[in-house]
Amino acid sequence: MAKESLNTRWLLIYIPVYLFAIWDSYRTTVDLNKIYLLAERENHAFNSFSMGSMEINYLDKRNPLMSILWSLFMPGLGQLYIHRIIVAFFIVTWTVVFFYYSHLLEAVSLLFLGEIPKATNVLNAEWLLFFPSLYGFATYDAYINTVENNKLAEKEQKTFLEKNYQHPDFYIEKEKR
Repeated sequence: MAKESLNTRWLLIYIPVYLFAIWDSYRTTVDLNKIYLLAERENHAFNSFSMGSMEINYLDKRNPLMSILWSLFMPGLGQLYIHRIIVAFFIVTWTVVFFYYSHLLEAVSLLFLGEIPKATNVLNAEWLLFFPSLYGFATYDAYINTVENNKLAEKEQKTFLEKNYQHPDFYIEKEKR
């Protein structure tokens, strides 16, 4: 039944986008790791606050579980929670498109009314199949970026405190194994 309901026109559009996303994620990760290593070796300063035309970003610690919960409530809200406005806009836009064309909210309403046959008939399976990847991406992205932003905030705080409050002669030796 799944094979019969699948439209290959949509499947063939989704596969190249999926493969590109994997390749681009890998390429970007390698580039960012190189930049991180350079910044770490040079003890580069953090930009803890930035204001642009699209958003205001500042480093602060956030709760990763809250970003997961907001993303599970509606994809894109976890990104809004951590101030990733542009990514949140695209995710919320696609969420609305998928809800509209899959008729999922209409089916949920019919399900609450007890009209199960109508609820299953109104669903568009091709659009409904996008939800697992949308929810998976939004939740994973919000969680990972919250954790990484927290690491940056801790490192920035450590650097600030060392620079402004630690005596220059203070040194803690690392444990020898």
